[in-house]
Amino acid sequence: MTWAGATWLAFRGGRSDRLRIVLTVGSTAVAAVFVLLAGAVVTPWDPASGTAYSNVQLWTEAGLRGGTVFALALLCLPFLAFAAQCSRIGAPARERRFEDLARLGATRRELRRVAAIESGLASVGGVLLGLPLYALLAVVIGTIGAPVPVMPDLVSAPTGTEWTADALLLPTDRVPTWWVALPGLLLLPLFVTVAASVGAVRRERRGADTWSVRRRTARAVGLVVGSLVIAVLAPFVVVGASAWATIWFTALLLLAVVLFSGGAVSLTGTLAGVVGSGLAVRSGRADLLLAGRRMVSGQRREASRLTLLLGCLIGGAALVSRSETLAQMDVQGDTGGFFAQTYALVLVALGLATAASALGLLVAEVEGIVERRRSLATAVAAGVPRSVIARAVVLEAVVPVVPAVAVTTLVGALLSWSFVAVRDAGYGSFPVTDVLAFVIAVSLTAVVAAGLATLALPASTDVSEARVPA
Repeated sequence: MTWAGATWLAFRGGRSDRLRIVLTVGSTAVAAVFVLLAGAVVTPWDPASGTAYSNVQLWTEAGLRGGTVFALALLCLPFLAFAAQCSRIGAPARERRFEDLARLGATRRELRRVAAIESGLASVGGVLLGLPLYALLAVVIGTIGAPVPVMPDLVSAPTGTEWTADALLLPTDRVPTWWVALPGLLLLPLFVTVAASVGAVRRERRGADTWSVRRRTARAVGLVVGSLVIAVLAPFVVVGASAWATIWFTALLLLAVVLFSGGAVSLTGTLAGVVGSGLAVRSGRADLLLAGRRMVSGQRREASRLTLLLGCLIGGAALVSRSETLAQMDVQGDTGGFFAQTYALVLVALGLATAASALGLLVAEVEGIVERRRSLATAVAAGVPRSVIARAVVLEAVVPVVPAVAVTTLVGALLSWSFVAVRDAGYGSFPVTDVLAFVIAVSLTAVVAAGLATLALPASTDVSEARVPA
């Protein structure tokens, strides 16, 4: 198969294929805006420019650039994961098309090439779209203005804030540094292309026996325990305030976060199997029975749950850090509202990451409905109401996710609280209300995503779908 032929095949399909391309372009464009913003943060601030920022310390001090760029890079991950997961939209029809091509002699490598060309060109289009989106963001930021601290004179402390039309919320007035923005923009299509091409052509999965399930559960428990040990020992192993100590401490925390997230995702799948088997055996309701059977036999959904649980872990830690810092600033004073404004931006970032993770859950649920539309249509033809199937879909998605969200958020919050106890005497109490509100908000987001997925049921449960090949 030539590259020209693969390109021609990549952009042939129906509405689901066009939707997949549009969502890939959109999510990659959002990630590109964050990359450009990171490049703008690295660009040195010119005091002679006279530009006023709402949070002048965050956007101008050189010592804060590394952490700010790292936070923006983390914020890109949920959108990149969603762009990669979009390769599964319309997957059943495309896989049947790939099977027809395989019968005509196409190899798995050539089929991956078709999927890679589609995702690669769509992500490149998203990067190109991100450039005018960043320019539009700069215009909007420059138009709406921002709050700045009110200082009676140069030596006194700020007495409050006022909205100024000439101030900026973000450093969008700077030209992004090319050696930061260019590699980041080039890596976006590469990441999306590799992830999408790997996920687009699936091998058949056999049912897992009891031994393999136990081995996977033991490995997940080992990852969780190991990550907690690393996180607890990190403040004692890395001592000092030097640059290398900060780098090592950050690296250990990142390793702990990655290990815990991987283990938590696997344990969530195990929890789904345990709860599903209990519902399938003991439940007398049709929706619980269907949900339980699906949780036992359904495919694993690590990609859709990973970004959600990762965001919960970081969110729990950020909420405790925010509560402690603001309590400390109430005692010591927050010059210019630096910490209050910084943590407000952190909350906005958590909201964006949660929204991207919810979109990933939505895609996974819609994919599951479309993949089993033949059995769903048969059930409807046999007399099962669509409302029962809709409730089963929502329960299947929410029952394993909500406990995982609560536990992961609590673990992140407790780890952050332990760091606070080790490093200082503590200025505030544990933010139970904030953590509980965050868990409820994320859980409701998952419920809404699962509810939106049921909009695909009318088309997927039409009686004619019972004739679709299995």
